[in-house]
Amino acid sequence: MRRKKVYESTVQSVERTLDIIEALAVNRTGIGVTELSKGLNLHKSTVHRLLTTLMVRKYVEQDSESGKYRLSVKLFELGNAVLSKLNMRAHALPFLRELRDRTRETVQLSIIDQNEVLYIDVLESPEKIGVKAAIGERAPLYCTAAGKIWLAGLPDERFSEVLKGVELRSHTPATVPSLERLKEDVAKARESGVSRDLREYDEDLCGLGAAIKNYRGRVIACISLAVPSSRYQEASFNELAKVVKETADKICYSVGFTDK
Repeated sequence: MRRKKVYESTVQSVERTLDIIEALAVNRTGIGVTELSKGLNLHKSTVHRLLTTLMVRKYVEQDSESGKYRLSVKLFELGNAVLSKLNMRAHALPFLRELRDRTRETVQLSIIDQNEVLYIDVLESPEKIGVKAAIGERAPLYCTAAGKIWLAGLPDERFSEVLKGVELRSHTPATVPSLERLKEDVAKARESGVSRDLREYDEDLCGLGAAIKNYRGRVIACISLAVPSSRYQEASFNELAKVVKETADKICYSVGFTDK
């Protein structure tokens, strides 16, 4: 386990913390401070300080009898969160196809990456006039159906934190003009379970979004329906909203979420 790192362009404390995590990961029975100190060529005081920080953040736990340290399940949870995003495309595909075939409109699957909507799958409308979209496209949170439904799923404290970093930029005359208006839209989405984008990001399209939640109730992805503005009618949009929500609920339950 002994190794000597060359710390140049990286942050030394982060490197050392990761060394500790990696050392704990390959030892199932736990490791003591002295063993870690020798193996990583670090002072015991440094190792103890970093372990204490990891324990406070619940990444590491200490055995009350042996005094040895081991990784907690938090890293397992983080790994599962990553895997759930990577596998979501394959898992959601049958439901997305059903939604596309039922509505004959473009269906999108997205995640949130760096506070932006990132579309990870797109099934385009079979109609001659339909919304064209591409996998890998990014869009703002505040003026898209997917972004708004993700915001609606955040706890109040996290929602307020994200809003501080939102810079509203007008994309169309209908783009949400203020944070207060955005808060109103998000409140409506929370109540109904469906968000709306009425020509806010692109004058030629309207969107509906619904959240996919995991077994803990956390939003891990979003599905959205993109409809040409020329086909928008409020009554039909209300019916489409029910179908989008119904599809999202099916995916939620299939990944273990229950609202009971």
